[in-house]
Amino acid sequence: MIVKIFRAAATFKAITYNFDKIAKGQATLMKVSGFGALRQLREVRPEDYRNYLEALSGLNRNVRLPQFHAMISAPDHSFDKDKLAKLAGQWLDQMGYKDQPYLLVHHRDTDQSHVHMVTTRVDRQGKKIDSAFEHKRAVNQLNRLLQMDEAHQAQLDAGKALQYQCSTKAQVLLLLEGMGYQIHEKEGQFLLYKYGRQLFAVSGKRVEERLAAFMPDKRQAIQWKAIFNKYKAVYNPVPERATLHLPGGRTSQTGTYRSDLGDFLRNEFGIELIYHASGDKPPYGYTVIDHLQQRVFKGSEIIKLAILASPDTEVSTGLSPDRTTGEAADHHAKNSHLTYFRPYLTNDVDDQQIHGPRRRRQKKARTNTR
Repeated sequence: MIVKIFRAAATFKAITYNFDKIAKGQATLMKVSGFGALRQLREVRPEDYRNYLEALSGLNRNVRLPQFHAMISAPDHSFDKDKLAKLAGQWLDQMGYKDQPYLLVHHRDTDQSHVHMVTTRVDRQGKKIDSAFEHKRAVNQLNRLLQMDEAHQAQLDAGKALQYQCSTKAQVLLLLEGMGYQIHEKEGQFLLYKYGRQLFAVSGKRVEERLAAFMPDKRQAIQWKAIFNKYKAVYNPVPERATLHLPGGRTSQTGTYRSDLGDFLRNEFGIELIYHASGDKPPYGYTVIDHLQQRVFKGSEIIKLAILASPDTEVSTGLSPDRTTGEAADHHAKNSHLTYFRPYLTNDVDDQQIHGPRRRRQKKARTNTR
């Protein structure tokens, strides 16, 4: 579940935006609350809602940006539009907008079901609604409504990450950062931050013990090499910047990288290809996360990125014809019944971001430990 508060505005353009979506059949007006006298009108126009909010906002001229526009989204479609609208109303109550006039509009113009909320930051007594730490409060209140114990969830996520076979500390941090945590290393502990606060601490000793138990699996690496070779001739293996689909059919490039081959492997086999890049430069390496076997590989342990990204280049798997071929490995992966955990992983977390500040303090050269 995701909550987002849009930038405050001087005018109520969000009214026009949402009703344009309704007119195009891409949205539905779910609830109108607190607009008083407008209920007496036979037909209420979008400008009537806008004028009402502007008039109420005029009670306090010191509030230069009175529009409050927010969105709650359910990525996994676990909430239908009615449940999502109910949750949005409860969230507004907790954020201090219970007695405010507001609109709830459900959008279906993207893959994720989401509800927009529009109201004013000025109450009926002319006072400004409290906006202190509102982004932090927004997430905390949503989690409270969802009965999510944030600290307990962080503990569970840390445990899941440490179940994976990793050869370096950077790989463990990559898994945790992929779950949305910011990691700070302090006094021999890894502090997990999310929602603006520390939620859990993993001892460095625990991480070191897990790394010490790492056992290489060359056989599995060879099997994945066979699968990579097989499918990179079918799906484009060249990494490119990921595109974010925005409301209204708009798109925007992100700082992360993805490939058609990576998308296929993730959907078909539960394998994540995490490309590492610095700034605007092309990716210099990648990490492979095998969620079926709960194992993290350096990409070069399977196929070097320069060779993987070349559709016409095939690498020997090192297997004899009577042993595991690409087809046999394919069958093995598809028919595995192991339960695996699949975190949402970012594609641009690189070793320099994790260890760079410490290296600069110690005047050490940059190295890639993945």
